[in-house]
Amino acid sequence: MKVLQINKFLYPKGGAETYMFQLSNALKENGIDIEFWGMEDQKNIVTDTYQSFAKNISYKEISLFKIISNTPRTIYSFDNKKRISKILDHFKPDIVHLHNYNFQLTPSILPEIKKRGIKIIQTIHDAQMVCPYHRLYNFQNNTICTKCITGSFLNCIGDKCFDGSFFKSVVGASESYYYHTFKYYEKYIDRYISPSKFLAELIKKRVKEHTFEILTNFSNKLEDLEANKADYYLYFGRINNEKGILELVDIFEELKLNLIIIGSGDQEDKLKNRIIDIKNISFLGPKSKRELFSYVANAKYVVQPSKWYENCPMTVIESFTYDTPVIASNHSGFKDLIQHKKTGYLLDFTDLKKAKKSILEIDKEDVNILKQNINKFYQKNLKKEIHISKIIDIYKQLLLK
Repeated sequence: MKVLQINKFLYPKGGAETYMFQLSNALKENGIDIEFWGMEDQKNIVTDTYQSFAKNISYKEISLFKIISNTPRTIYSFDNKKRISKILDHFKPDIVHLHNYNFQLTPSILPEIKKRGIKIIQTIHDAQMVCPYHRLYNFQNNTICTKCITGSFLNCIGDKCFDGSFFKSVVGASESYYYHTFKYYEKYIDRYISPSKFLAELIKKRVKEHTFEILTNFSNKLEDLEANKADYYLYFGRINNEKGILELVDIFEELKLNLIIIGSGDQEDKLKNRIIDIKNISFLGPKSKRELFSYVANAKYVVQPSKWYENCPMTVIESFTYDTPVIASNHSGFKDLIQHKKTGYLLDFTDLKKAKKSILEIDKEDVNILKQNINKFYQKNLKKEIHISKIIDIYKQLLLK
């Protein structure tokens, strides 16, 4: 069986890319031939075997002139249709497995795949199909936003969701209108996989003619890590405002419990300045995979106070891989993964006073019972072998149709 994995970024940029590469490695172990298609980038960790990768488009710190000149290929790319044709005709995949492709690659590639009779499966990593900005969060107001899920995509323009830019928001809303009007997501995708019930229920409100397979992501375990639980709490991930990191500092500064923070992001400087005189909080910056998971395995709890909605947070899955319980926000994909008081705790971090009180009470609890529950949950739901077996079954079902 030949499978073409498609994602705009072909290096470990975030959770979607981490999942795609772990999935691909596991599929190769099962004898499946894998190729990749996405954007050209010096950071890519895969080879452009057929010299077909899409030209790189970056929307970060882009000038208005470049935004305007890139607008047509952001919504519909004739160039990418030609480029993907090259790998489709030479590699001849049985299955195309889509991940994140909107804007840089565009759904214009879908008819090009379909006309060759190739089956298309998509793992949904974000809310792109119901939110033009895909994040369900308004960064200008620092609030969760769900207006476009059942309402008009014009909300995106009115709220200037894309970096506070009117023009970028027009482009984003136009892209959503175009592909929903012509039913690309219904016509060309053979099967959807959602890592969480939470996200599937949101997408169903606009893509109504499909069923969704719920299949939680997985994480590879480093077997030789020592796990002697220490007396510290751990946050790891992006150091960004929507992750609630500064509010977490407020909580632990008052509680005097030890907190270690690992990661990188645009609030690093703010964080460093904020904790400069706080002895019980340490910021270690980004860490290698082995170093990071050593901290995860030895933490008393991992804490994830995210303000915005998470799909299937890999931080929770990676924590459970090492039997570490998680204290997280009581919303979105966290609720799909964490059983309150059994494998962790779900708290309302918008009420800092209540959250502080809850964490003080949690700190007195025996984590060993939680660890036993987590291990059972991991063995039944999150092991690589279980996930890969289900993915291969889905591939085979599609090929029989």
